[in-house]
Amino acid sequence: MTTATNVEERLRQMGLMSPIDPDAANRWRPAPRLDTLHGKVGGFLGNRKANAALLLHNVRELLDRDMELGDSLAVDKYVYSRPAADDIIEQLAVRCDFVVTAIAD
Repeated sequence: MTTATNVEERLRQMGLMSPIDPDAANRWRPAPRLDTLHGKVGGFLGNRKANAALLLHNVRELLDRDMELGDSLAVDKYVYSRPAADDIIEQLAVRCDFVVTAIAD
């Protein structure tokens, strides 16, 4: 029995569900690492919560100052508790070299 199988069985015995989306591994994969952020376009995806907006604003300013970003794009998803809409994901994917997201409350 694998460790993942053991964990899933224990969760099932306790009447709990795994917080891991089984479809996520099929749909998403990590992007290749960038050698540098210097001159890159950064995307900043918020969740419409005040602390997330503040956190992203500050991270954006630090990255722009320290890494001299080429440009940046800040967007918020429509509903904080749901994934970002496909059009937002597409916009970030087309325009940005990397994306920072925050879910701070």
